Formats: sequence, C-alpha cells, structure tokens
Amino acid sequence: MAHPEHDEVRFLVHIEPGGHELRVGAAENILTVALAAGLPLPHSCRGGRCASCKARLLAGQIAYPDGHLPPGIVAAEAARGEILLCQARPRSDLRVATRTAPAEQPVSGIVVERAAPLSTGGQRVTLKFLGAPMPGLRPGKYLDVESAGGERERVPVVAVTENGADVEVLELEVHSLVRARGPFDAPR
Repeated sequence: MAHPEHDEVRFLVHIEPGGHELRVGAAENILTVALAAGLPLPHSCRGGRCASCKARLLAGQIAYPDGHLPPGIVAAEAARGEILLCQARPRSDLRVATRTAPAEQPVSGIVVERAAPLSTGGQRVTLKFLGAPMPGLRPGKYLDVESAGGERERVPVVAVTENGADVEVLELEVHSLVRARGPFDAPR
C-alpha cells in the first residue's frame, strides 16, 4: 500500500512564453524547478524580496510559505494575479506567464576593498573589478553582486572609479562577495 506522506503530490505547470511544462511538487517553488530544467527565467534574491521573478498566474492556485505574502509583492499585485515564482508553491495545475530573462550581462570577479556602515542600514561597499571595467557602468545603474554560494542581491551604484565602483549592499555579507553582473537600468 502506498503511503501518501512519502508520495509527494506533483502538479503540471505550463509556462509561457515557450509552452514549457514542468512537474512541480507541492513543497517546491516554481522558480527552482524551472531553473533546474534550464529555463532562463529572471531572478535575483530567491528569497521573495526583490520581485525579479514576478510572473502572472493565468490559471490555477498557489500558496506561499506560512500562508503570507512575501515582502516583494503587495496585496494589490496578488489580487491582479501576480506571483513570485521563487516562493510560489502549486496547489493545482498552473498556467503562468513569465517575463523572459534579459540577455546575460557581463560578469566580473570582484574584491571588496572597503565597507562602511550607512545610517539607513546596510553598507557602502567599494568594489574593485578583477579585469576590465564593466562597459556602461555609472551612478544610477544597478549591479547584481553575488557570493560564492550563489546568493545574489541587486544593488545601486553610487560612484564609479577607473577600476571599480561603490555600491550600497543591504542583505549580503559584504566580505563574501566574489562576482558582479551588470549593469542594469532598474532595481528589479
């Protein structure tokens, strides 16, 4: 006899554009399964804060961990059918319309030269690029800074030097940063 507690329920998730179909378990988030399947969906923090993975739920039902909206989405957006793929767990078969990931931005190895606390929280961090500077980088743009463990945060660029930039990091441990990708025009 089968034991339901060992047989996780899996739902069919149809993703547009592209007509991709995935089987996603009730305890899994959609983004993790999609990325594992090789779908290049936009994402950044994977923790429900940045809203980079926001998509539109066209059909079906989802749930969020602990039954609460993640901080990266507000009730009005959820009422319009918007969901965060990094937190959404299917509760039925789904149809989801996603944004396509932008073309890959240049990646640079970085060294944290210094960090200073900000009165508003977070830290102003001076990054030195290993190799050529990023083309198009200027104050007002954004970078994705990343740790060796793959944690990523999109941060504003506040100053640019010949071989580096100052950014404002809120979430990540600054001395764990090893890569930067960008520049991007928007915070999400």
